[in-house]
Amino acid sequence: MSFRLTATDGYFVTLTYDQVFGNQYAYSSHTPAASSGARAVEPVVSWEWGDPGRVRPERIRLVTGHVGPMVVNTAASVRDLSRIEVLSASAGAWETPGASIADGATVEAGTELQLTHSMMDSVRVYYTLDGTEPNLTSAVYNPSTSYFQPHLIVPLVLTESLTIKAFAAGMGRDPSPVVVFSITVSG
Repeated sequence: MSFRLTATDGYFVTLTYDQVFGNQYAYSSHTPAASSGARAVEPVVSWEWGDPGRVRPERIRLVTGHVGPMVVNTAASVRDLSRIEVLSASAGAWETPGASIADGATVEAGTELQLTHSMMDSVRVYYTLDGTEPNLTSAVYNPSTSYFQPHLIVPLVLTESLTIKAFAAGMGRDPSPVVVFSITVSG
């Protein structure tokens, strides 16, 4: 089951059941270290707060928490909410991310690796470099989008052989399966 939230201007976002009712938190900052101070929060449909200190009854929005300290979900906060639809069809999962270096390749030290996805601005690519399973608190390859702070999306410089595990997660679909890239770094 998923939900489609539509604004008065036609803008909409689709969220899975887990994205609305799953574990969500408020963090003191958007850094990996903020996980230790996470506080559980519930989703809220509320009136927008206006000036001077009054609610705007015509401006309703859904506000959700975050699933990890490096996740900013402003797209889920649909302003001027006019309709919430419950959808019974599964939205499916995101496709797995790719890499600029093929699994099993041997490269020279200092080679740059880029993680990719066909919907890079709609998902976050979570990864680990030590072969452990990534989760929503793992490092994020693309903490921003290509049109907003693109300088934050930087290649990984390979200095030693490693196993990268990565998956994609974003609004409206389930996370992708984990993909594995084993890369050997020579000399």
